[in-house]
Amino acid sequence: AWRFAWRFAWSGAGPFAWPFTAAVLLWAATAGAAMADCVLGLEGGTPLASAGVQLAFKPDAGNIRQGQPFALLVKVCPADSRLLGVDASMPEHRHGMNYRPSIKALGDGLWRADGLLLHMAGRWELRFDLTQGLGQIKLRHSLNLP
Repeated sequence: AWRFAWRFAWSGAGPFAWPFTAAVLLWAATAGAAMADCVLGLEGGTPLASAGVQLAFKPDAGNIRQGQPFALLVKVCPADSRLLGVDASMPEHRHGMNYRPSIKALGDGLWRADGLLLHMAGRWELRFDLTQGLGQIKLRHSLNLP
């Protein structure tokens, strides 16, 4: 963000260049500070991050197995971010799960997604839909199911 703002300010982009640059720099500074204070604290979880949001997830009990229902514990940081949904799809086969998981807030940025089931072996892509402020964010993680 810093490099982009600096280049934009000196590119001759017109009278709005400096206010825009100041806004980008302010956003970058506050997002960086918020991320530095963010502690996921989900031991053994898989971390993901994008656009000022961090997330860690792990199966609630045991490992993810083909044809077996499972739940995910999801820790989101900053804690005022909201987990809207969790889904899984197989990009090579162009289909997803046959079930729609339910999401439950457990407090302090911790969520539980119940009712997931990966019915085939192969590559699956988990998708986490979140809100942070006024924006929506999608985080993805690829996993291979033997």
